Amino acid sequence: MSTPTVVFLIDSSDADRNDIRSILGDRADEIIEAATAAEAFEKARKLDGVTMMIAGLDAKSGTETLDFRDHLHGGIGLFPSVFCSREDMTEFYPRILENERLFFKPVNRGVLLDWFESVRGKGGEEGESEAPPETVEHPTEAGPVSSPPPEIETAPSTDPNPEPLPALETAPIQLPEDALPVGTRLGDYKLLREIQRDNDFALYEAEQTSIGRRVALKTLYRKHRKDINWVQGFVNEASARASVNHPSISLVYECDQEMGVNFYTLELVDAPSLTDLARRRSQLEEGSLWKVLEAAADSLIYLRDSGMSHRLISAQSILMLRSGEPRIANPVRGRGVPLSVEEEKQQLQLLGDAVSPFLKAGGDPALHSLVDRMGADRIDAINSIDGLKKALSPVDPNDGLSDAEIAKLNEKETNRTALVVGTLIGLLIVAAAVAAVLMMGKTPEVRPLNGLTKIPEGVFPYQDEGETEVGEFWIGRYEVTIANYAEFLADLEKNPAKAKALRHPDQPEGKVDYIPEKWSQIYAEAMKGGKFIGPVDPNCPVVGVDWWDAHAYAKWVGGRLPTEQEWEKAARGRSGNVFPWGSEVVPANFNSGLDHEKSESTAEGAIDGYKYWCPVDAIPADESRYGVVGLAGNVSEWTATWDAHPDSPDKRVPLKRGASFATKSGFELKSRRAGDSAGERNFWTGFRIASDSEAPKRMKGEAAAPEAETSKAEAPDMNAPAMSDPPSDAPAPETPAAPKAEPKAE
Repeated sequence: MSTPTVVFLIDSSDADRNDIRSILGDRADEIIEAATAAEAFEKARKLDGVTMMIAGLDAKSGTETLDFRDHLHGGIGLFPSVFCSREDMTEFYPRILENERLFFKPVNRGVLLDWFESVRGKGGEEGESEAPPETVEHPTEAGPVSSPPPEIETAPSTDPNPEPLPALETAPIQLPEDALPVGTRLGDYKLLREIQRDNDFALYEAEQTSIGRRVALKTLYRKHRKDINWVQGFVNEASARASVNHPSISLVYECDQEMGVNFYTLELVDAPSLTDLARRRSQLEEGSLWKVLEAAADSLIYLRDSGMSHRLISAQSILMLRSGEPRIANPVRGRGVPLSVEEEKQQLQLLGDAVSPFLKAGGDPALHSLVDRMGADRIDAINSIDGLKKALSPVDPNDGLSDAEIAKLNEKETNRTALVVGTLIGLLIVAAAVAAVLMMGKTPEVRPLNGLTKIPEGVFPYQDEGETEVGEFWIGRYEVTIANYAEFLADLEKNPAKAKALRHPDQPEGKVDYIPEKWSQIYAEAMKGGKFIGPVDPNCPVVGVDWWDAHAYAKWVGGRLPTEQEWEKAARGRSGNVFPWGSEVVPANFNSGLDHEKSESTAEGAIDGYKYWCPVDAIPADESRYGVVGLAGNVSEWTATWDAHPDSPDKRVPLKRGASFATKSGFELKSRRAGDSAGERNFWTGFRIASDSEAPKRMKGEAAAPEAETSKAEAPDMNAPAMSDPPSDAPAPETPAAPKAEPKAE
């Protein structure tokens, strides 16, 4: 009598569960469905066995789903599973077992059925196994890292008769055009296990048979073998990674080609990542944490000075050896531009987040203070790599001085302190009087900055693709201001039903309001002409908004977000200007990052007058021939266009246009900027609206200006899940965000 096929199906999306049921048809004897891990726990109480599990993963609930899988393994034994997602699944790689697979959504029918039949054909053998796989591989951004469970010893191969290397062809005669089957030989390497695949690349654990060494092996699919752009891009990536020579960064061994398969091999490091250790609630000594930050700072400076373009270093990329020394998975993508100001801040925030779980209450106050300042929005923040290096290795002003010179300096300092204290007391009295006078002053004027400008139909030079035609449309003369957005929030507070009507069909369930990041603080300071990071007033652009916020506001005023093509035509005009004013960059004409930070030759804000954002009408020189202001700088702007992320071709994200007050390069109006996700929020991104009519109609309902002191709503989660597919009403991408000339590998 055959064993019934029982499938546990867990996915928060009803549509995705329906798709899986449709694919499986009547092949499964029983399908047990659950929308969440909590619901699955309840339904698993009466289970005697499971043939396989199919589960969706996302950033919010993925860990709970994997915990549920581990719970079932402990209760009824091992069984094979497949996990699928529309997001980057890198953070979950360490928990994927040897008999499990990862698929991107929408799941390919043929691939899923092949896996299903192969599992069912084994008669549940996996489910009857009493021992877990020997090792669990940790594919990081640069490659996998071997990390056996602590209670299991990983033994070397004892096969007395290893398979000899063939003299000539080492791969099967007929290889597939995409991922290779396990067991394939490529030169000196035998593929042992597939770790990950996407549309263009696959990553394997492999053995270098001549010396018995385990490596990670990355392949470019054979379907690209005749495309010189793909092949050269892959080789360039391998070459750049192999040229890295830093003691804290993992190695790349060699690059080769066999039977039309281009591949290169990477180091497998037998160590857990900081992500693994945090999940296990392991402890790390403070000395090790200092070493992590020092290794990261040194590595980042090395990569920058070597001219390497690289992925950001995260907790998953930092591996801790048994010696307590950190090892960073090779993050290099190729030779290219250094990190931007925004990316450096994000990098510092990632490093702070990586170390934070291991900080101890009552521990080293210097370490706590340093981590709190990394990637923060505060006056004493550390938001650059050089800033981190300086904080880790401060210069001692007494270096090189004799004892007598140091004693003399101390005496001077004591006298100076006494003088300063007396002076400060007098200054505090004066400052209190000045503050009292200022508090009695008037609030800043709110200027009418919500007009639209007509952009005529016709052709214009778009990107470097020749001329493109767009129809007539209207676009906001200025970026949406804090005052504009306050009216929007006030109306939603008065008419809560409108919020539901403004929801985008693909908006995440967890996105329940449109309140920007730190809104209550920003609005309160703006209305009194105060300071939030930098000076702010109601006429400054609204920031801290994600794509869903911008879409909702545009819909509320009766408009929409501009497409990339519309934005670029409004900025460049019929003549295709490189900048709104002409073909040459004029730093004083727009608010950029050229003076965002103090340098030897430039004070903060000395070039354009602003360190941070400025009122949207503050720099009239930044005006296009159609009279649209602020397209070159101030804040970057969300558009309606979605495209592939240049670092993750399988991930589709909304695109931005225009430089910001923190941008130091790439000022040309044709420069494209990919958002990290639709849920990305920061203080250098805003938006402006577009419309198909001169007088769009705002949603019905009265709006009242909100009171700053009563705006207490919390900001939504900054880490809202990214969308892998464009929303249904977003236009098709006008130009590829990840050109074939530079293929990117995960």
